Amino acid sequence: MKKLISAAASLAMAASMVSSAVPFITGAADASKGFELRAYVDKNGKEVSTTVSADAIKAGAVTVPAGVFLTENTPDCDSLTAQFTVKSADGNASNDYVTFKKHQAGDEYFADKQSVTLADGSSGSTTSLIGFAGTIVNDEYDGDFFNPSVKGQCFAEANSKSAGTDNAFGSFAMTAPGNGKGYKWSGAKSDSYPVYVVDVVFAQNTPAGTYSIEFCDYVPEAEHPDNYSCMIESPAGKMTTKSGNLTLKNLEIKVEGASEPQVTTTTTTKTPETTTTTTIATSDPGTQSEVDTKFIVKPKDAEVNAGEDVTIDILCENGSNRKVAQFIAQVIDENLPVKGATATMKSTKCSAVGGTHIYEELNGTWYCDTLEDGEPQEINTDRPVARYTISIPADAASGEYEWKLDRFHVVENGYDAIEFDANLQTGKLKVNGTAVTTTTTTETPETTTTTTTTKTDAPETTTTTTTTKAPGDVVYGDTNCDGKVNIADVVVLNKWLNDAASYDMKPQGKINADCCDAKGGEGLDANDSDAIIKSIVHLVKALPCTAADLK
Repeated sequence: MKKLISAAASLAMAASMVSSAVPFITGAADASKGFELRAYVDKNGKEVSTTVSADAIKAGAVTVPAGVFLTENTPDCDSLTAQFTVKSADGNASNDYVTFKKHQAGDEYFADKQSVTLADGSSGSTTSLIGFAGTIVNDEYDGDFFNPSVKGQCFAEANSKSAGTDNAFGSFAMTAPGNGKGYKWSGAKSDSYPVYVVDVVFAQNTPAGTYSIEFCDYVPEAEHPDNYSCMIESPAGKMTTKSGNLTLKNLEIKVEGASEPQVTTTTTTKTPETTTTTTIATSDPGTQSEVDTKFIVKPKDAEVNAGEDVTIDILCENGSNRKVAQFIAQVIDENLPVKGATATMKSTKCSAVGGTHIYEELNGTWYCDTLEDGEPQEINTDRPVARYTISIPADAASGEYEWKLDRFHVVENGYDAIEFDANLQTGKLKVNGTAVTTTTTTETPETTTTTTTTKTDAPETTTTTTTTKAPGDVVYGDTNCDGKVNIADVVVLNKWLNDAASYDMKPQGKINADCCDAKGGEGLDANDSDAIIKSIVHLVKALPCTAADLK
């Protein structure tokens, strides 16, 4: 089954996300950092042993949570990337017996709520997995949850061709905001909490032996010999085992008992998930910027006093039975019917999708990636797809106003470029003005002009399609060389960045994709992916661009 890579600008990165222009560290003070694999607490918050008894493995599958921890003296990482697998010299580390399941920081992890107080003073009772950098958010709708400040993509796969392993494989690639100055540790030290956690699952009757969860330390791309599979970038430069400034510490788990496996107990459990996309609507999925009239997005009716804020749920009707890989939402202050009102997302969790998926803001547009293990997710229409907080000025006139979002875009499947705009409908906002007892000049908006829901004024984002270019001409952003620039190009580029060895991008595609500080296809990185998606949503005026244009 094909796996999606995130299409959001905030997550447009991969294992080889760093450019070859960053120098190696040459004796910088306090520049040493490291990754360590350690046993972590289970879902009940209890410490887990690294020894699996013979009785336990004979009785059934055993899970040992393994955390990846960052060790550093100064919180100044720009990017983090690491890969690891499982090996055994005297056991059997194949997928028949050992598999990985990932838990990303912020995801639901604990069976019961845990009381947590972080170093920044934020606290709460939450089931979230606490990561090494971030804060506790107290949300009136979704309760307390952990919001990581260093974000990216984490994976747990059956194997990796580029890493040269047929066994279980884990990896992550993350970037920090603010060029190494945008995060603080969640705890007193960098390794008070993990970067992320992988369940190491030993099947029933796994052969006895010592199993090593160990980092993969190699060069993924021959043309970039300074980019290692495990690497940290900071203001001091690149840290790798080659530079001597990156340390890697593996984890050993011992399985006791007889070494006679019962193969029949495990071979029946690995049925491919071939039905995960069968619920996609049979209606025309449309093309970029086409409106799906059955996918309705509408603000919930609300009431607010002048001079106060009101948080409004954005509701969704999914008449086409869509799934979602990414939401893009926008409200333009100038278009709000209350003069002087402003809108933002103070509560950024997307409740309509399971797990912890957070909206992030870029120049007034909010993005939320909803992929789980690379797959689009179901939408729970009983919960809001977004929540906007509207600030009403103190001199606002009393009245019942109608308003709607300026844009709500949905990416359902990046590989096939299935994306569309929602049918935007109006909600009512009642404002109790400060001069309620004055004249009866009730400023009622013209409600009859906004109740028609068949309006199809889709955003003009089709200007990025270019089909008249001759072969060989550079079409900046057209990574898949189909003559168009859309979200599918971002997905293709991210897939190549994540695993260049197993994905063959066309030479022309590399040239087209190199659209940020263009070098003719050399040194592709996350900035190029960022540039493409920002051009799609008109946050970058034209391609090619410079890195400065992305800020």
